[in-house]
Amino acid sequence: MIKKGKELAKQLKGKKVVVVTGQLCNEIEFGSKKLLDYAVEISNKLNAPVAAAGNTPLPLKEKGVKTVHKMWAIELMNNMRYPWEKDKEHPVIADEKPDVLVLIGYTGPIAQTLVSTVKKENGKTVVLGSTYVEGATYSFPNSTSFKQWEQNLKEFVDSLEGGK
Repeated sequence: MIKKGKELAKQLKGKKVVVVTGQLCNEIEFGSKKLLDYAVEISNKLNAPVAAAGNTPLPLKEKGVKTVHKMWAIELMNNMRYPWEKDKEHPVIADEKPDVLVLIGYTGPIAQTLVSTVKKENGKTVVLGSTYVEGATYSFPNSTSFKQWEQNLKEFVDSLEGGK
């Protein structure tokens, strides 16, 4: 578990990251900002492509994400188990196998299921949700409110800015 966004930002520095967005990115709003806005900021600050599920690809592109590929999240998770051969059966999401998959926009149980398919030797997983996900390499702690969850996201995004 990661309790501070600054610690998580340090863990991601210099890594090949893919952001994996779920449908909740379109549905959750923190006052004037959507979860989707945080996904955009994270992708742009990490210069990371986005594997977009549900109806997130178009809004992500509209908000300025540089590289977005619509795909099933489980497809990417499964591909982490094998040698990365971009031109064969593996996705065009990245030229090289990612070191870290950052999940945002998934419920705790769905995130748990997704990260359970990625073994430690095949890559790391980060879950930026409102509930702690035990199977993830790094996960935000349980939030008691949307306000606390948003604070975790803000701290993480701000730390990415300072980590560049």
